[in-house]
Amino acid sequence: MMKGDKRMKRLILGLAALVPLLGGVGQAKAGLINLAIVEADPGDVPVSQLMATGLFSNVTDISASNSTPTLAQLNGFDAVLAYTNFIPADGTALGNVLAQYADEGHQVTLATYSFSDPWAIGGQMATPGYSPLVNLGVNGDVSGNLVAVNPSDPMFNGINLSNVVYFHNGNFAHPGLDSGATLLATDGSGIDMIARNSKGNIVGFNLFPGAGENNNSEFYQLLGQTLEPFAPPPPPSVPEPASLTMLSIGALCSVVCCWRRRRQSV
Repeated sequence: MMKGDKRMKRLILGLAALVPLLGGVGQAKAGLINLAIVEADPGDVPVSQLMATGLFSNVTDISASNSTPTLAQLNGFDAVLAYTNFIPADGTALGNVLAQYADEGHQVTLATYSFSDPWAIGGQMATPGYSPLVNLGVNGDVSGNLVAVNPSDPMFNGINLSNVVYFHNGNFAHPGLDSGATLLATDGSGIDMIARNSKGNIVGFNLFPGAGENNNSEFYQLLGQTLEPFAPPPPPSVPEPASLTMLSIGALCSVVCCWRRRRQSV
């Protein structure tokens, strides 16, 4: 075999090896989530209910009723679910540390009664760009339904919202929507229920996760999926994995054809 033919063979083998690698771009699945529940709630915390979703490697309960967790403490977890049922030890300090935790690249879901006075989480978390649901100081009941505004959002994968059963009462927030946030679901009667902030790492969940209430397994599956990392779709100029695979196959075919023509002309 001529020296040029050997170089061509190595090039073809190299391109062939890239095909399966390019075909797998963006297909890696995230591992199970190590979750902290930060709550001001003397009732039943939904540790077993969230573990039953299969999304979490571990769920740890951290009370914020008498003290505020530190950033170092929270950084030991992949994600945090924060909610209140009583007034937290320091709602401002709790909002500050949760915002700092989110700024370090972690996922946060804020649930009821985080948006309702007098149990709200304040501080930096209540400033623009953080909590997607805004406490307007207006409380009232909600319909008991959930209606997707954006049903294609990955949060709703495998979820039938008509099967979600959740507790509600007159202390639920009637919140506003933060500027730049994406509304994902309402109660079907004009109340904002689920939204995501502009950075994609904080979800407002205007529903109460306490385990002692009338919440079914579909509810906890939905709640669990709010805590999964959200990756926005790539810009249109970036080829999708399938396109990259076809481009590599096309490049490989072109190289083979050129090589054959060169051999025939010798």
